Amino acid sequence: MRLSSPRILIAGASVAALAAAGGVAVAATGDAPSKPAAKVAAASADSQVVVYQPKETAKQVQSYWTAARIKSAKPVKVLNVEAPSVAEAQAEASALAAPAFEGAPSLPEVGGKSGSASAQNLASAQAVVEARVWKKHGTAPARTLGKLYFDVPGGRGSCSATVITAKNKRSLWTAGHCVHAGKGGGWYRNFAFFPDYPAKKVAWSVDNVVALNPWIRNSDKRYDIAAVTVRRKGGKGIQSTNGSQGYSFGYKKRKYSMYSFGYPADRLPGGKRYANNNLLRYCQGKTYAVNYGGGHIALGMSCTMGHGASGGSWIYGLNRKGYGRIAGLNSMHSLSTKAMYSPYHGSQAVAVYKAISKR
Repeated sequence: MRLSSPRILIAGASVAALAAAGGVAVAATGDAPSKPAAKVAAASADSQVVVYQPKETAKQVQSYWTAARIKSAKPVKVLNVEAPSVAEAQAEASALAAPAFEGAPSLPEVGGKSGSASAQNLASAQAVVEARVWKKHGTAPARTLGKLYFDVPGGRGSCSATVITAKNKRSLWTAGHCVHAGKGGGWYRNFAFFPDYPAKKVAWSVDNVVALNPWIRNSDKRYDIAAVTVRRKGGKGIQSTNGSQGYSFGYKKRKYSMYSFGYPADRLPGGKRYANNNLLRYCQGKTYAVNYGGGHIALGMSCTMGHGASGGSWIYGLNRKGYGRIAGLNSMHSLSTKAMYSPYHGSQAVAVYKAISKR
């Protein structure tokens, strides 16, 4: 079902800039691997998709992410983006050629409770701009969301990610800056995904990463979209055990009611740190059209989630069981207002999705 004007979920965003003026957001440590460890495929000429295959085994990843290393991981810095609003008519006109591409969420096939997310006030029409803690774990949406850890040069970082419905039943949706440093940088390493954090602390290792060439080569925030696959456990993919959120790409308008989820370490603007950066938080409200460069009309939303929420999903049509469709992600944030931003999920999001779902 295509996104319609009066519906969708809003939420916070945060973009990683490992070498931003504010400094590197990852603690310097001496035991981070330094050698390149990837097999990288050539970028597709039409989709600009690039596939990276980490060489670390599941056993290596499991043993690497000790409690001490998890604790040492720092959220990546956000970029300061001040994006002006765009008229809805202009936004709709800009998306006329966008493909309609949708998929439904899925419930766990094994070991999952059906549960209900109604305790989190899902039916409320009141906007949630000041990020709140999502307290209900063990059921959707929390079990489809989680923290993504990785090594970066000189330390370790963390982002947010979401299980997305895919034929391979092992795909996650996140931001480009959560997998690659962008222009002049490289791929991150030792990826580990912890779903339903902090209720459970079970790591899933990553064996494929997909990102877009404009982000990799030029740090182009319009293409800050990525996805990864996690290895199966006991023959089961993470979608079978945890369930997944659906997706809705190629939508025409920009005004929708959405939820945004992530694991922020601080509040923006202002940078006030939360006492615990391992808690799942959310915002809710109406999205709106913004232009943050190159004539690209993207999504904006009012939310205070800051560093660490990067890669967290914007979910449309979230129902009382905790399932909906991914229509954006936490990518950028203003440092002077409560505005967060997501790249438009059109043809490039479709290209990333198709590439990861085949892995």
